[in-house]
Amino acid sequence: MNNIYVRKENDKVVLIYKDLKVTAYIGKNGFTKDKTEGDWKTPIGEFELGVAFGKYDSIDTKLPYIKIEDDMYWVDDVNSDEYNELIKTSIKPMFSVEHLIDYVENAYEYAIEIKTNPDNIKGKGSAIFLHCKRKDYTAGCVAIEKEDMEKLIGMIDSDTKIIIEG
Repeated sequence: MNNIYVRKENDKVVLIYKDLKVTAYIGKNGFTKDKTEGDWKTPIGEFELGVAFGKYDSIDTKLPYIKIEDDMYWVDDVNSDEYNELIKTSIKPMFSVEHLIDYVENAYEYAIEIKTNPDNIKGKGSAIFLHCKRKDYTAGCVAIEKEDMEKLIGMIDSDTKIIIEG
């Protein structure tokens, strides 16, 4: 089994990968089969993983890894040609973006892109990640405790997929 599973069990959500089974946190408004930008829901489906990123120069992972720097943003503006893309720019964009470095001390200490919208279709969701827990809910991402995220990111590889069952 090389897949990560996220599912409801009893009254909580869990993330399961091999012998790792931990509490997971999802979008404030639950799961959805029809993700839209800003709905605060976690998309259901089978997804590939993209780039891993975080605050460290390097980490123990088999995924492509990028250290977050001050000039890195993830575009969530549906009117941008760079929608749902990681961009680097020395000037803060005039459109809606997530400034990744603002979250490195909590959520993005360790993070992995979940490719829920690989074709970057405008309005179908952006910046969906598997990351460290910050609150008891997310804006649509999947989050787990930092210690669990550190273990998981060292266990998976580029063939690993995430299956979010809802």
